[in-house]
Amino acid sequence: MADDKQGPVGRFLSALSSPFRRRTTPEPQMPLYTTGIQEPVLAQGITLPALYAVSQENLILRTVQSKLKQEIFRRGYHWEKKFRKKCLECEEEFHHDVEQCKSCGGGVRDPDPEQLIYPRWLLNQENAMEQSFMDVLGEIENDLDIVDDAFLILIKEYFVEPESGEIAFYRVKNIIRGDPIFMRIIADKRGVRGGRYKICRIHRNELAYPGQEPKCKTCGADLVDAHYVNMAGNGKNQYYTKGEVIHLSKYNPSKLYGRSPVNTMWRQAMSLTAMDNYIYTAYQKRRTPKGIISVTTDNLESMKSFWKSVDEKMERDPHYVPKVGIESSSGRGGVNWVKFMDTLEEMQYIAVRDEIRNRIAAYYGVSSIFMIDNGKSGGLNNEGLQILVTNRAVEYGQKVYTENLFPRMLKQMDVTDWKLTLYPNEEEDEITRLRRDEMEVNLAQRMAMLGYKPELLEEGERDIRFVYKKLPEGQPGQPGQPQGQMMPPQQAMMAGGRMPPQMAGGRMPPQMAGGRMPPQMAGGRGPPIMPPSQPGGEGQGIRTPSTPARPQARSSPGAGSPVSSVQQRGMPPTVQQQNSNAMMGARRPRGQ
Repeated sequence: MADDKQGPVGRFLSALSSPFRRRTTPEPQMPLYTTGIQEPVLAQGITLPALYAVSQENLILRTVQSKLKQEIFRRGYHWEKKFRKKCLECEEEFHHDVEQCKSCGGGVRDPDPEQLIYPRWLLNQENAMEQSFMDVLGEIENDLDIVDDAFLILIKEYFVEPESGEIAFYRVKNIIRGDPIFMRIIADKRGVRGGRYKICRIHRNELAYPGQEPKCKTCGADLVDAHYVNMAGNGKNQYYTKGEVIHLSKYNPSKLYGRSPVNTMWRQAMSLTAMDNYIYTAYQKRRTPKGIISVTTDNLESMKSFWKSVDEKMERDPHYVPKVGIESSSGRGGVNWVKFMDTLEEMQYIAVRDEIRNRIAAYYGVSSIFMIDNGKSGGLNNEGLQILVTNRAVEYGQKVYTENLFPRMLKQMDVTDWKLTLYPNEEEDEITRLRRDEMEVNLAQRMAMLGYKPELLEEGERDIRFVYKKLPEGQPGQPGQPQGQMMPPQQAMMAGGRMPPQMAGGRMPPQMAGGRMPPQMAGGRGPPIMPPSQPGGEGQGIRTPSTPARPQARSSPGAGSPVSSVQQRGMPPTVQQQNSNAMMGARRPRGQ
């Protein structure tokens, strides 16, 4: 797999600027950036391992993140064509069949199926950690939901020419996840990747700095900028070049690192953890007592002996009611209850917990119904809205992969004609899909009447889609065709109720020669010739003022949903049918 090729725009700019000197506007430098290894921002002094720890320990936070990940990758991925035709000269892409490019007139080509041989095989294999591609994507999603930084490492195998020592080509050998706790970005003061260290792709032990020798001391190959570094090595950092690591941010992308959503809701997550610890401690034997009984008396020994006897009786009989008498020589005394802790109702434990949970779930876009909490759903309408809200959050999460991660990954594999796409989490309703296909077929029939030839698209999707080509003049199907050509019967019937010109001019179709007639005209048998149903008419089951969809007045089954049998007997029987029915009824005795 070779390096990136220059496109038509790049070639044009190179040719345009070759005889000139160029100057650019200075890019702003940020005072927070220093050239070298950049550190992520740690708000409130919370480290990255602490963010992972609270996400794993907090039940609500982990439930929300787990449900979101499940919905994003629930139906897997599939390959799609990026285009149907592509120009060989200007590389313009077309999503329908064309004979030549409409912009420059050059030739066109189909997507190359050989580009999918190796990538499809690679994604079906397990990496060095025995993880599938979907397992790696699940880890990437966890990193995005916790720290908003994910690193996908493409392990490349370089093939070096033995004579010159230069890299001839490479292949992506493995796809693994880089740990955001140890992965760092190398950038300059502007936040642009690189600019500090240079390494050799073959010998990565030695580092070179700007201004030093641009060649490797061992093999003499050109040095390249290091963009990422893994600081988890035993005293030795691992440096990666451009294209070997793909960095993503989902919620707050910036020049360098994202901003952790768990860091934003740190106090809410810790409050939930403390509430869980409170319940855990309250139901253990070593818990703090609810309170104490304070007895004021002048004879403490008699009180102790009395309560000891009461405890013994209570062990034998749990329903024993002790009778207490307090004796005091001074005439003063009493029994007081000193409360140590409030009840859960007094502290509004459930209300506070629900409020914190809703705030966390609202940030990620996960509705309560996805957390198996339908007690306050409020009916089917509200449940549908909750599902819609979560579907939008899932759709946004899938775009991070289909529009950012997958194109950058396939670019390193030299896949330019195909794209990798995640299936939508909610499968479309079958009836809705069939109605849409029906409307597409009806539209194709009308385009054919106007002189266009419909061709079915062979796409991976299940929906029916057509492309249309203009027929040359004089071919059947063109408006205003000669009298000697046969028009479709439906088109003839739609032409203002007039007879086809083949019958008006004395010519008869072959099926009517010899006294034979079509079944639609022979004695009223067969369904009459009717034009296809209009979108929104009877065929769609929608009532209109001009054509009310009454079953008893319907004259054709239509082209929409199945015809019901309510008040629907069809066409009146002919005389032959009545006689035949009478003879068949006479053969069967009554009751059989």
